[in-house]
Amino acid sequence: MTDDQVHSALVRWVKTVTGVTTIMSHQGGKDPSLPYVMINRTGSIEVRQHEQSTEYADTGIPNGQGKTKIKASPVIEVEWRFSVHAYGSVPTDILRPIVSASKLSQVMEPMLPSLVIHEISQIRNVPDWINNAWEPRAQMDLMVRGLTRDGFIVDTIDERSFDIARAE
Repeated sequence: MTDDQVHSALVRWVKTVTGVTTIMSHQGGKDPSLPYVMINRTGSIEVRQHEQSTEYADTGIPNGQGKTKIKASPVIEVEWRFSVHAYGSVPTDILRPIVSASKLSQVMEPMLPSLVIHEISQIRNVPDWINNAWEPRAQMDLMVRGLTRDGFIVDTIDERSFDIARAE
């Protein structure tokens, strides 16, 4: 999955769980009417030190040697980190269903098996002083895990057979 696909899947899931308009950060345009949730992707990191495996696929593209080029894709488990912000009259109540929903596999199904919510932080009440008034806001961190398969063309994979004989 690409970063954008993961971000979009999380936005759709949070919208379903919270029942309020949910947007990606930095979309441009005007803010939606209150209440709403905004999700900001803050980064990603490999979960393990090494890839799980490498998948090979024949591209069907000739390489000039009578064989076809091969696409190699390392399968890497990745953790994406998101900052989830709620805006509205009681923003902590908007975010609370996310915590509960993440514990029920039936509610997680739209994201499964490709994505799994791995960790959720506490919900923080973080009002902000905007236009000479306090604006209610809440924030939580959410970590999602899944697999990436970014592929690259490698040359052909030659197969060789060999025999082992014991000399006496």
